[in-house]
Amino acid sequence: MSIGGYDILSIMRFVLLALILMFPTTVFAASEFSTSFESIYTIQESGETSVTHNIDLKNNLAHIYATEYTIQTNGEDLKNISAIDETGDITTETISQNGITSIHMLITRPSIGKDQVKNIKLSYQTSDVLEQIGSTKTVNIPRLEKANESENYKRIVKIKGVQDVPEYIYPPANSKIAEDGYSVYFFDGHQGDSLTLLFGESVTYKLNLIYELKNNEISSSDTEMALPSDTSYQHIILDSIDPKPKSIKVDSDGNWLARYNLESQSKILVKVTMFATIYPIPKLIDPSSAQTTSSLKSKYWQTNTMVADLGAKLKTPENIYKYLVDNFAYNYTDNTTRRDRLGAIAALTSPSNVLCTEFTDSFVALTRTQNIASREINGFGYTKNGKLLPQNSNTDILHAWPEYYDADKKVWISVDPTWGNTTGGVNYFSKLDYSHIAFVRHGLEDSYPLAAGAYKSNVADKSIIVEVASTIPEEISNTENINNVITNTGNVAISNSEIGYLPPYGSIQINSSKRSSLYDKIMLICAKLLSIF
Repeated sequence: MSIGGYDILSIMRFVLLALILMFPTTVFAASEFSTSFESIYTIQESGETSVTHNIDLKNNLAHIYATEYTIQTNGEDLKNISAIDETGDITTETISQNGITSIHMLITRPSIGKDQVKNIKLSYQTSDVLEQIGSTKTVNIPRLEKANESENYKRIVKIKGVQDVPEYIYPPANSKIAEDGYSVYFFDGHQGDSLTLLFGESVTYKLNLIYELKNNEISSSDTEMALPSDTSYQHIILDSIDPKPKSIKVDSDGNWLARYNLESQSKILVKVTMFATIYPIPKLIDPSSAQTTSSLKSKYWQTNTMVADLGAKLKTPENIYKYLVDNFAYNYTDNTTRRDRLGAIAALTSPSNVLCTEFTDSFVALTRTQNIASREINGFGYTKNGKLLPQNSNTDILHAWPEYYDADKKVWISVDPTWGNTTGGVNYFSKLDYSHIAFVRHGLEDSYPLAAGAYKSNVADKSIIVEVASTIPEEISNTENINNVITNTGNVAISNSEIGYLPPYGSIQINSSKRSSLYDKIMLICAKLLSIF
């Protein structure tokens, strides 16, 4: 029988599976079974990945045995799913939602009796394990929920085409070999951890940005706009800016602020082309000077007794990160519509109604209760997987993440609890990736300066284009000295002991070390008298 063209039996089986996943009829305690996992990931250069999970379920009691088993994994495009045991095929059912797929296996021929073992081999293919950006490869192996219960957990990652490439691996592999063109990594334990393998030094992006600046006053006035700047994770080349600014200065959060003078009732469009080279770990000069634990203006990082108590309980940035990853739920519905930024108190009160701004504001508020300097980054997350790495798709400012100051290492550390949550536990605390492009950092104030993408009259206008750079312009480090005023006339920032840190179009007055002669002193007096008369 069918209804509307759908087979009733199929409908009933899908509904039954949904109910089983939401309200399992049998809950097995860890003491009732002993489990072992061996997971093998074979990754081709194209990104296509074959996954095999070898699962052993050992009965610890004579009267309890497994008749069903479910695992969850990242991705919604799983193909060629199959499961077998020692007696033959196992029926599987799947449900996918928000980038996560649940695979439910019906064990019709259970192993009965104490110490009896059910061997299950689950296989599938996915394209969500590897992301290639430019010449880099990012491999994220999600943690499996059931693996937390296992006594033995082994993972083998085989990846092709990464020989002799810089690599960052979290947690570290137990061993590594080369085999038939593959680099093979072996991991034992780490049941509660995902695996991340980053291959490549960095990625360079070309940024085409448009800023609309307006002066509605009755007289001319100066205005400023924030350009993407150097951070400990990114290096900026300012290829072109039209029209040219009067100057570019650096604020205490390390932002580059370009200054313009606008005539009364006028408007200009500033077109900027920049190149941003992104590293997954902090390794560059950071122009920041502020390490504040409070703000001049804070609407979104305010605290109350609840926030203060929770911060005192969690204490460290890592604990705060883990709390947000484990207890917040990303609102996929709201990320397609424009809504107001909620702030930390509202987010911690309603943790299922949050976007990246709420993850970030909560991290900043909680760390600051412990006198840990922290701030917000507005920027761009370059990714092709909007489910696992979601962003607000209706605005140019697509992503936000926090950073905190590590006083021991004396460096700002960026983390991303949003993507740690939506990827099912991928580690965005120990490192980032090649995707996070910082546009602006908010420390002294929670909303100023505005980031690229916010300078426009019509929110629907596209003012940001980001692409992987095919060529990179030559870096130019030039200065000119006029009357002891040093101006950076190159396209990259300059940093040295004489002038400190100076961005393109930046200027600084320096003291001359040359001793003035009698002639110089007489000429200076004459110049002053001439200026008077």
